[in-house]
Amino acid sequence: MKDWRDADHKVSYYYLRDTGRIIGQVYNLAHTNIYGAKVYSDLNEERYLGQYISCEHAKKATEYFWNLQERTLTDETTS
Repeated sequence: MKDWRDADHKVSYYYLRDTGRIIGQVYNLAHTNIYGAKVYSDLNEERYLGQYISCEHAKKATEYFWNLQERTLTDETTS
């Protein structure tokens, strides 16, 4: 299972409940009403998903990214 944890009103972390591993972050850009979203892969690489008009939109983009990843087949899962 995945869940959100708000660090403060400007940053939220998306994490795996069973391990506590952070897999995404939503953050406020320079004290504006714009939010950025990024995800962390298994190799600790950051991928920027973009800039969003609200925190909720950025969170939905992060959740959507991981939803797609869970449903995507790779060579490892098909062999």
